[in-house]
Amino acid sequence: MTSRRKLARRAPVCSLTVILWIAFGLSLTSVIVTVLYLPTLRSQPAERKKHDVEPDVVEDWDGNLLLDQMTDQTHISVAGWWVPHVRWEEEVSCTVGGHSLCQKVLSVMCKADSVRAVYQYLPIRPNTDIETIYFSARSAAVDLQSVDSVHDADYSAIAMVKFDDGSRQTLRLDFPSGSHPFIAAENDMGVPNNRQVVSVLVMLFCHGYMGLVKFTDIILKPVVAGGMIGERDDVVSSCPPASLSPVSATKPTFHYEHIFNATFTEYKEDTVTLVTQVSMDRITMLDRIIRHWDGPMAVALYVPTTSEKPDTNHDWKRYYINKKLRHPKFRNFCTVLAVYANVVNDEYPINYLRNLALRMVKSKYVFLLDADFIPSPNFQDNFRLLINDQSDPTDRTAYVVPAFEFLEEQEDQPPPQDKEALKQQIFADDANILPFRSVESPESHRPTDYQRWYAEEQVYPVSTYQDKFEPYLVLRMSPSLPLYDERFSGYGMNKVTHTMELLAAGYQFLVLPSVWAIHVPHRSTSSNIQFLQKPLQRLHNRATRFEFVADIMRKYKVGPCSTKPKR
Repeated sequence: MTSRRKLARRAPVCSLTVILWIAFGLSLTSVIVTVLYLPTLRSQPAERKKHDVEPDVVEDWDGNLLLDQMTDQTHISVAGWWVPHVRWEEEVSCTVGGHSLCQKVLSVMCKADSVRAVYQYLPIRPNTDIETIYFSARSAAVDLQSVDSVHDADYSAIAMVKFDDGSRQTLRLDFPSGSHPFIAAENDMGVPNNRQVVSVLVMLFCHGYMGLVKFTDIILKPVVAGGMIGERDDVVSSCPPASLSPVSATKPTFHYEHIFNATFTEYKEDTVTLVTQVSMDRITMLDRIIRHWDGPMAVALYVPTTSEKPDTNHDWKRYYINKKLRHPKFRNFCTVLAVYANVVNDEYPINYLRNLALRMVKSKYVFLLDADFIPSPNFQDNFRLLINDQSDPTDRTAYVVPAFEFLEEQEDQPPPQDKEALKQQIFADDANILPFRSVESPESHRPTDYQRWYAEEQVYPVSTYQDKFEPYLVLRMSPSLPLYDERFSGYGMNKVTHTMELLAAGYQFLVLPSVWAIHVPHRSTSSNIQFLQKPLQRLHNRATRFEFVADIMRKYKVGPCSTKPKR
């Protein structure tokens, strides 16, 4: 009886304890839901109902022009953070502090000998009178150590502002190396009275370090004449206006002349001309190509100079070219155009050269290939058989030639003579051939779908486009064929942008199952090394890339430009 009385006295206490624990659990659940769901509400505000909102009221937008989202790289777009070849990781963290409860964090492992960067491009609406730009970010580092061989290591965020007169100005936020939690940096600039901002390109990057860096709370806010901005779309154009650097404004001027005019006249309905460009210091590559190519060639040969003044002494250069191109097939099958540099600092005009070579073509089809590749044997016959099986080949078909690479240069060993021999070398234990750039930039050729290609005997379509896709292509010559954009010279974005324009122009990409090309390794040029290691050079190249993307969005009415733009 005594024990029952004790239990009876305990019952109210136990009941009260359970009630208190339940209340605590519900409160904790409410806090967790609020923390997790609030960022979603911030990043995806409800649709505005303009009829019951005052015109000058700002709802959820905090004034930051930068988006949290990553660019959809399966489409042609400039919205969000765009990652080139090295992947940046993204996560949402609720422990970093900042202007909201939970923050998007972008992180990457730095590599000393290259630039690790992510970009966001903001095309500003015409006649937007921006007076001041505020730029801030927070960043953390984990065991970030500089390398002795690199003397100009960087770990920064940069906002490059372009004005309507073509000039640029940068805002820079620098962060320390070592290991540290998130620390803030900020900067601002006033816009000169006689200029308007036409675009801003933000780059987060590291170079010359080994270790991990993280960025969050990246903010770019403008102050506009006249007061408050209602929404982001009032400042940033979803369908970007035409850029201020059209092709015609940047077209290079060089003296050029024919060295050989091919005597080949036996063109068939489906003859393919190999089109390429090369610098004279790599002229021996042409000899290697012509020994493996079974058709006509069109070559633009760039001849550099060491002169700091305009160089017009070309006699010895002509002699040298003729001496190097002695193989008898050159005069019969190859049209060679020598393009002479003006001064020593002229940048290699790669897309200008490609277009010169294209304009010399007389056949129905062209094979666009770089000079450091070897085409597969019997290319003409194999291509002819493949396209004859196509029920309706059109001017807007881009045939993808799968690209591979030798891991080491082979002096004596001939390239594979058929597809079976190629696969044997790829899958051998001591394999010396791999899909091209499968390690350095796997997205460049991933849409080719090599696993399918190994077993395929029929032409098949590229199923998913990727904005870093830069295949080697066979195209039908036609007046509507897009040429290469000549704003691009030197390294970076020169070929991938051509593929993007073909897609925008309505081309269908079909992979050829029985032809290929193999890259032969060679020493990198000093220009290539410089491009890989110079963040500001990379930034300007990417700015040209975004301007190009904006131009073709408007030209071909792609994405947001497919509907009437907001005025």
